[in-house]
Amino acid sequence: MRLRFLGHAAFDLHLGGQRLCLDPHRPGALGGRFQLPAIVGPFDAVVISHRHADHAGWTPALGCDRVIDSDADLDGVQLRFRWVPHDDAGGLRMGMTRMIELRGEGLRLVHCGDIGDWDQGDMEWLRGCDGLLVPVGGTFTLDGARAAALVAAVAPRWVVPMHAADPRVDLPLATVAPFVAALGWPVEQVLELGPGQEPAAGHVIHMAAP
Repeated sequence: MRLRFLGHAAFDLHLGGQRLCLDPHRPGALGGRFQLPAIVGPFDAVVISHRHADHAGWTPALGCDRVIDSDADLDGVQLRFRWVPHDDAGGLRMGMTRMIELRGEGLRLVHCGDIGDWDQGDMEWLRGCDGLLVPVGGTFTLDGARAAALVAAVAPRWVVPMHAADPRVDLPLATVAPFVAALGWPVEQVLELGPGQEPAAGHVIHMAAP
């Protein structure tokens, strides 16, 4: 497994012999509010949680035509999706998003999409994952305190905060600091997770975007 953060909610994931792009943003998305670098492949597939422009920004530079947004079995990777609200009002304001479960190489990772709330069934579905990629910036998703409460409830081995403040993204998002303070787990600053580098249990993995 190799995991690299690409900014906002996007990740470059090598798992089970597949190279997957999770929730890619499009350069200049949302009326020019995104000034993050373009994401360049080639990827074997693009996997998206929902169809907002900051999460489903397919471009030719990704190097593939396959976009996955429902359950699928690839050679070496199993993907399963679960609907959750994009807000704390049952999806009435922002609609719905999906959590993405990825299984391969004996690991279970979950990208939480733009989750804004959860119920008991969601917690049961999340329990037992190795790595949890969770939004923490608030406004459109969970804020730091709510994200910390979710992590504490489902107890992944390690967690990667995402969808937080970035000077190149003109959105009203909080930094990762409130999440880290509320959760109280040790923080590891890394550029990427590579083969044989799975974090120790109970750590926040803070990845810098390119």
